[in-house]
Amino acid sequence: MSLSLQFITILVMAGSGMYLGIAADTFHRFHNRKKRRTWILYINEILFWILQGLVIFYILYLTNYGQLRLYIWLALILGFAFYQSLLRVWYLKMLEHLIQFSVTTYQVIRRLIQRIIIAPLSWMLKVLTYLLTLFWAVVIWVILLPWKIVRSPLLFIGKQIKKYIPENIKKFFLSFLAFCSKILNNLVDFWKAIFAKRR
Repeated sequence: MSLSLQFITILVMAGSGMYLGIAADTFHRFHNRKKRRTWILYINEILFWILQGLVIFYILYLTNYGQLRLYIWLALILGFAFYQSLLRVWYLKMLEHLIQFSVTTYQVIRRLIQRIIIAPLSWMLKVLTYLLTLFWAVVIWVILLPWKIVRSPLLFIGKQIKKYIPENIKKFFLSFLAFCSKILNNLVDFWKAIFAKRR
């Protein structure tokens, strides 16, 4: 390798060492060890470091086609040590501020969605349900109103005709009227119960 390529490789590996420290601190910050089982911790740690090794090797491959030299390891360690000694405290503070900002932003957006979208939709749904219930109550009342008006005259006429109707036809007619009346009364009670619950 030429001297310029070696110098670029050293700088890139030093930067990769700093990246490795940043990635490790970020991973450990979000990786809650207290709430996870031991074997899950081990698996996650192994997968994390395998991934970081692949990333570092890919960067090295892009820089000098993956040629390993002693100074490359030294540059990587130097970059990692530089991050640990000078940048780690600053980065962790910045990471905490960024996490807090993200959490606050999420909470604000969630409250806005709750108040601007969900709450009005919920109110509109309640109003629509009430109006539909009221509409059906009015429809039932309109349907039953003629029956209530003509019921008494029909009963009176029926009593007069009853005297001249044979006994078997009389029983059938009375049972049919009782059945119809029972159905209508059940419908009225059903809709009254629904309407009362919606109030």
